[in-house]
Amino acid sequence: MQMKWKVHPAKNNMTKAIVVAVFVMVFVIYVGIFFGIFWSIFGLIVLFLSSYSFYFPTHYEVNDESVIIKSIFTRQIRSLQEFRKVLVGKNGALLSPFRHKTFLNRFRGVFLFLPKERQAIIDLLREKIEERSEEASDNSEIQNSKS
Repeated sequence: MQMKWKVHPAKNNMTKAIVVAVFVMVFVIYVGIFFGIFWSIFGLIVLFLSSYSFYFPTHYEVNDESVIIKSIFTRQIRSLQEFRKVLVGKNGALLSPFRHKTFLNRFRGVFLFLPKERQAIIDLLREKIEERSEEASDNSEIQNSKS
């Protein structure tokens, strides 16, 4: 089974988008007045690159073998076999390579932003990752007991 969805945070929350855009413009003008146009443009580029995932849509696809994340600048393909647990939060799901919650999840895992209609996606992720992970651990325990 395959699922595709798109998340566009700025479109979903226009108030935050406007506040961030105003802050960036005020910052760029301030830097331009006091430090020069070069640093103003440099600051604009840095702030744009740090917030591009908020302003542009991200496309997600989960199929039988992998999860594909496409944004305006990047495309990331990760095998579902890398992950052992799905941790669901307020804005999305974290695919973790560990079976238990640990501080390394944020660094080694992949966070997927989810739309408001999220339950079908969560169910699919849990089916593909956690059930397969449990089957693999059961098989390894059986093989270890035979040895």
